[in-house]
Amino acid sequence: MDTQALKALIDLFGRAPLRELEIEEGGQTLKITRSGQASAPASPASPLSSPQSALAGSSPVETGASTSATQPEAPPEAARVVTAPMYGTLHLSPSPDAPPFVSVGDTLSVGQQIGLIEAMKVFTPVKSEVAGRIEAILVTDGSEVEADQPLMRLS
Repeated sequence: MDTQALKALIDLFGRAPLRELEIEEGGQTLKITRSGQASAPASPASPLSSPQSALAGSSPVETGASTSATQPEAPPEAARVVTAPMYGTLHLSPSPDAPPFVSVGDTLSVGQQIGLIEAMKVFTPVKSEVAGRIEAILVTDGSEVEADQPLMRLS
């Protein structure tokens, strides 16, 4: 499945009243699940061995973000989520052999760096715009993220 088709499916899923979509093509399975809470991601049905694997891992989070935009209680929830400032590849540590910038249970302050987004060979720091304790990290290191995609949920 090519990237354009995958993006079209995610967009369609975001506008449809579906809770779950599972597609199998060429021995690969893609599962997109809309959770009851906008910040709880679902994991893919099976790991994919193609370049779409990073997109497939991020698609449930993206669809969750699209559902939160239609729900009236989105602003309080959004205040407790750190989102990606732009599209790119997310790195949760400064280098492959270094420890991550933050971990679950750490306390974040406003302006604290939580990762790096690489786009076109340029690394942009990702800084928290909210303070709180990290309850969950919603994406994996090295995954592709979209602008405004939830990265971390805070309590």
